[in-house]
Amino acid sequence: MTGRVVWMHGDGLSVTDPALHAHPDAPAVFVFDRPFLRGTPVAFPRLAFMYQGVRDVAAHRPGLTEVRVGGVAEELAAFAARHAATELHVTRNFTPDFARIVDDLRAACPEVRVVIHEPERLTGYAGPLRRFFGFWKKVEREVLHGDAPARGHR
Repeated sequence: MTGRVVWMHGDGLSVTDPALHAHPDAPAVFVFDRPFLRGTPVAFPRLAFMYQGVRDVAAHRPGLTEVRVGGVAEELAAFAARHAATELHVTRNFTPDFARIVDDLRAACPEVRVVIHEPERLTGYAGPLRRFFGFWKKVEREVLHGDAPARGHR
């Protein structure tokens, strides 16, 4: 029994994901959200990209990594129960569904404490977002080399 499990979601498919990084040995799960996928057309290359991301993360961490398909809250509850977990760790996601899934999980498994880690901030850029190339020109040195953020966008 580990006591902890980690939920990997589509915005945290990296070994540097704060929840995964905090608990590298804990079992982790990624859930393809069947209800969402039934209602929202998602191109196959995007699904394959996500699967490859999970596979890459699994190859670089010592803990068990599992992929499931179904309702996310239900699959997370089943995964936590299977591993007798008392804590589920996840990195915050800013999509509207994230809060709903966490609420559903807490309702289904009040004995499991959900611990939300803050995501790593990519850049301090706070200027207007219009086109990617313009944005990237302003943040590239900060993101790739750790240089000080560009002036005038704080």
